Amino acid sequence: MKILVIGNGFIGASIIQKLESDGHELLVFSKSYKVELKCRQLTGDIFLFEEFARVLSWKPQVIIHTAWITAHAQYVEDSSNYKYSEFTSNLTNYIAHTDVEQLIILGTCAEYGPRTMASTAGITELNPISLYARQKVVAFNSAKKSLHSSNVRFTWARIFQPYGPLQDKKRLLPYLIDSIREGRQIDLKDTSTVLDWITTRDIASAISWIVNFGAPLEVDIGTSLGFTNLEILEHLEGLIGDSNQAIRLAQQTPTSDQVVLVGKDSPLFRSGWLPQDSLDSGLKWILQS
Repeated sequence: MKILVIGNGFIGASIIQKLESDGHELLVFSKSYKVELKCRQLTGDIFLFEEFARVLSWKPQVIIHTAWITAHAQYVEDSSNYKYSEFTSNLTNYIAHTDVEQLIILGTCAEYGPRTMASTAGITELNPISLYARQKVVAFNSAKKSLHSSNVRFTWARIFQPYGPLQDKKRLLPYLIDSIREGRQIDLKDTSTVLDWITTRDIASAISWIVNFGAPLEVDIGTSLGFTNLEILEHLEGLIGDSNQAIRLAQQTPTSDQVVLVGKDSPLFRSGWLPQDSLDSGLKWILQS
């Protein structure tokens, strides 16, 4: 199957590698070239939409859109969120009148906003708080409207807490791992929010499943198992070597009662897909990479 992947970042690269191993014919369009990817790659600026649209002359059957700002400590309120949302709207408006058969766009669990219980795609009301999350919702609603009367099979996949090898060193897991290994004191501002941690290889597996078997309009990609940052630290100390920092941090007053978790009745689970990594196997994977 001919698949165009937009973006080759941390999650996008894992999706590309999975689809390559599945035997699909891939074309990647991104702002940078990655030597580790074996498929054909084109570099360019998605914000120059007329330039980007030339790629569609390749006649992909499936398009997977992974591109959005994710730079740590910057993405949440960065003004480029407007530009990514506009590109997504332009993309869906354009392909509604083409022969593209399927479109998969990566959304975010942040679209649900603050929650004290698990979220289920298509049921839980969206309540975006940050600019990042609000513009994701704007793009989602625009895409639904554009593709409503088209023949394009459209899925919006909300990603929960991703982790894997080669993640940005400023993200939580790389920070915890490096701090434990180097004997540095760890600072956790939030020790009580329950998060749904999912490996990038499980995210890639979910996207492959959607390509092969389809999915409803809205899906969540997570595990339905939640862990706090403190519990993640405890697991890592057990795997790397006890630094006793979790005991110290456990004395902090809880800062949150939020739950960022996929509901057990997630549409993707009901379709037959399930993640393969446990927290233990996922952490061992990144420690060994």
